[in-house]
Amino acid sequence: MTPGVHRIIDRLADSPVIVLDAAWQLVAANPMATALLGEMISEPARQRNLLWRHFTGMPSRVVATPEEDAAFETAAVADLRAAVGRYPDDVPLRTLITDLRKVSPRFDQRWQHGSVARHMATRKTILHPQVGPMTLDCDVLTVEGGDLRIVVYTAEPGSSDARTLRLLNTIGTQTFTAAPE
Repeated sequence: MTPGVHRIIDRLADSPVIVLDAAWQLVAANPMATALLGEMISEPARQRNLLWRHFTGMPSRVVATPEEDAAFETAAVADLRAAVGRYPDDVPLRTLITDLRKVSPRFDQRWQHGSVARHMATRKTILHPQVGPMTLDCDVLTVEGGDLRIVVYTAEPGSSDARTLRLLNTIGTQTFTAAPE
């Protein structure tokens, strides 16, 4: 990551921000993103890959309808196919695709479709264990001259989702337990 990307993440401290590479590998997450999505940055490399997590059914706080899941999967696989076009000799990228095709029939079906596209902004509902559900806009900012993507999660100002996100910012990554009796 460039120093400029680090500064952007630091300056957006009130918003959850993650940085992904072209293969959907989590490169960085600010404290708000960790509070929102859970601790992933310290996990083994394969488990930091958002597509691996999704297509292998790893735990996620994202709540989606079957239609939303299908739309995400179609867009994400098309985006991954575009990355292969830009990096045809990238061995880790090819290995990820081969492994996903082996373990996930849904991924394999979408891969065979052959669509190519860039991933765009979406809305996601996150079910947080302490503050409850919130629906957030996920805007994807691409760093020119590379394939890093900065994903910023925001809520509509004045909405209940904005209040929930502010509450999450207040409690951060704390975990609350019942007081002993």
